[in-house]
Amino acid sequence: MVGEPGLIDWVQAESLQNYWSEILPTPLGDLWVVHTESALVQAEFGRVPPTHVGSQPILTGGPARWLGQLFREAMQGRPPLHWNAVRMDLTALECTFLSQATEIPFGTTMSYGALAEWSGFPGRARAAGRAMSRSPIAYLIPTHRVIRQDGTAASGQRDPLNKRLRLWEGITLRSPGVGRDF
Repeated sequence: MVGEPGLIDWVQAESLQNYWSEILPTPLGDLWVVHTESALVQAEFGRVPPTHVGSQPILTGGPARWLGQLFREAMQGRPPLHWNAVRMDLTALECTFLSQATEIPFGTTMSYGALAEWSGFPGRARAAGRAMSRSPIAYLIPTHRVIRQDGTAASGQRDPLNKRLRLWEGITLRSPGVGRDF
């Protein structure tokens, strides 16, 4: 395991054997989840789940009763319990930023720079932004709560899903270009 702060213990993919997928209904639409017996691999809203992790096939329906509870609590604004995620191709620094993002409270936002500083890497706002763009797990890693310093969403976060997630949490952002001095 990689020892980053936050609620996630990142485990290596090689140490895991079987992968399952299932669809969880949420107030924001169906969420497909790929997992092992004890760790999340991926979670996305709406898209069709993959059929393989690397060269290993994904089975349907698995032994993960903990999974539904984890997402239900997160959707109700309660911080999820400590959980495991498969590291896949993320760097240690990306894992650190993604783990720390799980500590941002429901309904609040933080800038990329503030997240970098809070994670112990001041001046690494771009690295924090890259990590948020590579998050494999929707909603539990609340990338929609990490925004630009000027209070607007980065271009990759202006899609309908991120807007719905922020609306669900009561987060309002500034419109790009509003309040700027040129």
